[in-house]
Amino acid sequence: MSPNRFNISCLCGGVSQQVQSVVAHGETLKLSINHGDVDRHATGILCASYYPIHEPHQTDDTTVFHGVDGWTRYFCSTCGCHVLRRRDIDGVTVWEAATGVLLHNTADDVGADARFARHTGVSDTKDGGISIWLSEIDGQRLESTTTPVTPSSQSTTKLPPTPAGFSKDSLHASCACGRVSYHITRPTEESYLPHSGFPDLQYAQVEHSAEFMKNPDTVKWWIRSNGTKYLAGTCACRSCRLISGFEVQTWAFVPRCNIFFHIPGPDDGQSGILPLNFADLPAGVAKTYESSPGVFREFCGNCGATIFWRDSWRPDVIDVSVGLLRADEGARAETWLDWWTERCSFEEETERGRSGEPARIARRLIDGLERGLRSGAQSK
Repeated sequence: MSPNRFNISCLCGGVSQQVQSVVAHGETLKLSINHGDVDRHATGILCASYYPIHEPHQTDDTTVFHGVDGWTRYFCSTCGCHVLRRRDIDGVTVWEAATGVLLHNTADDVGADARFARHTGVSDTKDGGISIWLSEIDGQRLESTTTPVTPSSQSTTKLPPTPAGFSKDSLHASCACGRVSYHITRPTEESYLPHSGFPDLQYAQVEHSAEFMKNPDTVKWWIRSNGTKYLAGTCACRSCRLISGFEVQTWAFVPRCNIFFHIPGPDDGQSGILPLNFADLPAGVAKTYESSPGVFREFCGNCGATIFWRDSWRPDVIDVSVGLLRADEGARAETWLDWWTERCSFEEETERGRSGEPARIARRLIDGLERGLRSGAQSK
């Protein structure tokens, strides 16, 4: 039996190659969904997952980030997609590929599909993070290697320090390396001024007319909870998957007027605060990739964390990657965000551009997520 190989690719195609699974034929691999601090803040999303492979043939066109958790991560230098990670364990070098970049496999055996079996690093989230919506996948309950702990016992040594003099009336966000640092404020009168079409999160584009999706009644859908919170949700679209490297992206929708960047100053420990204006961001703070005409995605060029999604038609409401947020109550930041639980955005794209094992395990994951979202809403 020939070894099982996977074609992998990021969104721009710069790191496309074929990698070989380490799993023997007929063996079922148990995958982990990782929620640790570094996983979230190096990717920008609430969880990350990887598939064990043999050493890849090449890591050209990638940027390397050495995390304080012991993993060395490789992400595309052009589009920011996390592709690989490596670690030395007991003298053996372990390689893994991000599950979202797996497209097709060469030795397809339906009965030997890998399956998501456990959560790791949940205690880092304080509130359980996205694991609360992923208790089971395909009828099998997931194990958890840790349990949520109280905020007072949470260690923050894995993350960059919060800027000096930071206001408790705002929500700090940062990537794993600290190059990207900003804060969000509560909705104000100005937050209601932008216009935006409806997001697929609330209304599936495939089921509604283009005219309806333009939001002709100018509903301010991004403002929630009587003007105190912002809408947040999950996304499984092909572009988000291949720009992050993982199946589930998590976005919050925040007006640009409520986002303020912290720019390092000449004195150690001091930083300037600038309202978010993409044209004025100093060089080196973030990299921008135009994923399609008029659609832009920002990521940290040092650790690879996804930061924002924006487009030319809705310039004043920004998709903020939730994995960077550092709310006191936990990763879901529920004193700031109102999570949409009726659907996962673009769930119909879960298998787009994929086949075989990668498509099947992704479909089971997103199906489990949607069941968890809906059951969680019903239990409130």
